[in-house]
Amino acid sequence: MVPEDNKPTTFFRFEDLRVYNKAIGFITLLTKSSALATNEIENHYYKRFLEEATLLAFNIAEGSSKNKPSFIAQLKSAKTNIRKCVVFCTIGRENEFINEEQEEAIRTQLMELTKMIGALIISLQRSVNIEHYEHHYHENHDSGANFDEEMIW
Repeated sequence: MVPEDNKPTTFFRFEDLRVYNKAIGFITLLTKSSALATNEIENHYYKRFLEEATLLAFNIAEGSSKNKPSFIAQLKSAKTNIRKCVVFCTIGRENEFINEEQEEAIRTQLMELTKMIGALIISLQRSVNIEHYEHHYHENHDSGANFDEEMIW
């Protein structure tokens, strides 16, 4: 299926979300870093870190299939996953599981994800508020009168 703008779409709509693809890119970054693990403790650290990063992507994917208020709730859960990833990043740096360059790359991606998710939440909240306002406005103002006739000075 190719829409008018010639950009192919996917069957799973969440795969078209930039924030979802950014989360997948973050998981890829962590996977590459985890290949450098040298002992069982580091392997366990990366396993837990990757689980949290994967939950971040899961929350975005799952939320996108729901109504807007539920999507907002899932995105807020994704922000919780990001905060947990920041903690893992700090632990990794303190224990020398990751180097300074890796830490910077991880933190940069987490900041970008936070901004993207925050912007998406705001956009969805505005949309929900507009829909709520329009629903109540039309529910209360379907008298057939025009705007000037409804004004009370």
